[in-house]
Amino acid sequence: MSNLEGERLDRIEQHLRLLKQDGEERASDIKEIKQALIGSALNDYKGLVWKVSDIDERVQNLEEQESEIQVYIKQAKVLIIAFAAALATLIVKAFTK
Repeated sequence: MSNLEGERLDRIEQHLRLLKQDGEERASDIKEIKQALIGSALNDYKGLVWKVSDIDERVQNLEEQESEIQVYIKQAKVLIIAFAAALATLIVKAFTK
């Protein structure tokens, strides 16, 4: 084999090593991304997807509670107004006699 062919072979082998190393790094990165999104056995498969759906459920529950609380507040306002009106009526009746 001539010197030129040896150099070419060395460059091709180096290039293949770099491609293999790059492929391994990409596979490792993809595995880490998958574990972050889906989770792994170590965290009971509670990755970002699970966390987002959990947060969405909690937000929906809070929105439902907020609407219930708003209904109760409106009812309390009506009761307070009715109580104030009754009290004012009693005071007016007491002073008119």
